[in-house]
Amino acid sequence: MDPRPLSFFANAAQAVVTPFSGAADACVTGVVTDSRLVGTGNLFIALKGERHDAHDHLGEVAARGALAAVVARDQAHRVPAGLAALIVENPRIAFGQMAAAYRRTFDLPVVCVGGSNGKTTTKELLAAILSRRFRTLKSQGSFNNDVGVPATLFGLESSHQVAVQEVGTNHPGELGPLVTMCDPKIGVTTSIGREHLEYFVDLAGVAAEEGALAERLPSASAGGVLVLNGECAFRSHLASRTSARVVHAGIGPGNEWTATIRAMEWGRTVFTVQAPDSAWNGDYFITLPGRHSVSNALLGLATAYELGVLPGDGRDGLAAFQPATQRLRLREAGGVRVLDDTYNANADSMMAALRTLKDLPCTGRRVAVLGDMAELGPETAPAHDEVGRAAARLGIDAVFAVGTQAETTARAAGDGRGVAFSNIETAAPAILHFVLPGDVVVFKGSRSARMERLMEALVRQLELRTPDPLPKAA
Repeated sequence: MDPRPLSFFANAAQAVVTPFSGAADACVTGVVTDSRLVGTGNLFIALKGERHDAHDHLGEVAARGALAAVVARDQAHRVPAGLAALIVENPRIAFGQMAAAYRRTFDLPVVCVGGSNGKTTTKELLAAILSRRFRTLKSQGSFNNDVGVPATLFGLESSHQVAVQEVGTNHPGELGPLVTMCDPKIGVTTSIGREHLEYFVDLAGVAAEEGALAERLPSASAGGVLVLNGECAFRSHLASRTSARVVHAGIGPGNEWTATIRAMEWGRTVFTVQAPDSAWNGDYFITLPGRHSVSNALLGLATAYELGVLPGDGRDGLAAFQPATQRLRLREAGGVRVLDDTYNANADSMMAALRTLKDLPCTGRRVAVLGDMAELGPETAPAHDEVGRAAARLGIDAVFAVGTQAETTARAAGDGRGVAFSNIETAAPAILHFVLPGDVVVFKGSRSARMERLMEALVRQLELRTPDPLPKAA
């Protein structure tokens, strides 16, 4: 972060500052929400969550040398002597207001990446490409909500040349303010899928919300660009909601950027790109498996092209990319190959994981270990049934379903293929007993399912085995 006077933040949030005593002219050296990370000259945002209230740590913050704290009006009496206070109605809202004002002090292109599935991977792929040419700021992990987005924006410095920010939503009306906060030049929508249907009701509700990114881009004449997944059923709807220039990228005809998958190996997917600029045509590879990963890579290439990146940077960036934790990360233990896709899940991303499992090279059996999908509302049972039937249709050899919806998934997968467990503790020994060297196992479930715990337990036990050498798979 580049320093700004405290008065800058007070004005942005329309805060009452007390005590003043010259603090308004002092410069804030960083904006922090974690009291443990506060340093000298920092501005601390006292956020109140479901389990913790940061106002409880104001004394600690003062002792660590903070310049000031943003506090709620009804908590102002708790501010210790010697710590300036920016008093607001809601520190969380003020955090976003200050981040938006700070972002507007920089003249650089910001890319917002939204969509139902693939946001983080697409963001990371794009950042890997852009960083070959520009000093790039990117959001960390899945920092995509009204706390994560401001935290990223406060990482901007005058040396940055471009920023890539993931934006997410799980309730109607959340996405638009995040996009406005970022003030992007380019927007990327990865997909419209069955996310958070408990709140969005159906796909039309998801599309209505995700379209907020398209609506808030600059016009084509002002340089605004919307990059869409050309395979998305709602691409026309999204395009109709923007005045920006629209670019389509996807596998198949009708896209400006297209790809043909040449090989899907363990640890490497090779594909050929056809681009509007012939200099970008040719073969590329990524260290991610899956057809949907190639679509995400195409979105990254198309976006990087709009920002002036060269073809060699695109190839090198994709080749050097390493997947984020719990997102299509490939592992191997005891002769068993493991695909860790445990970060989150909805019906569409489950389908993509199953298709990837089917397409990966395998000398043994293909095994799916699937946790519950959350926040689907009335679609909960039908979605789990659909996933089980898809596993059967794709010829997945075994489905281990875990959680409250496990019976639905396993029953749909069919006798002899699907088996249900109510919890991780009972599933772990059964899976360990079943898998053999040469098998490929995918783990996936919603964040609340914590499938990474089951995967890590299995990997630890498999590493104790002494496997026969694995035959090479293409």
